[in-house]
Amino acid sequence: MLVRLLIWLIVGFLVYTVFQMIKQAILKPPGTPPEKSSRGEEMIRDPECGTYVPRNDAIKTHVEGKACYFCSEECRDKYLERS
Repeated sequence: MLVRLLIWLIVGFLVYTVFQMIKQAILKPPGTPPEKSSRGEEMIRDPECGTYVPRNDAIKTHVEGKACYFCSEECRDKYLERS
């Protein structure tokens, strides 16, 4: 009797966990960028290639009085050539 109860509790927990995973996948669309990195830093989008990088790791450049953040010097240079 106790074994059956334990099995039902485990099955119920597994069903609940799968339901929560499905619910999370539906509510948060794929490709949504993280707001923070695993270290808790704000993520910034590179205007050239669209890559998200932590603000502290990004290359900062001022363009027309506006701060722009890039993932690499290559992206920064391409962006500045187009501007």
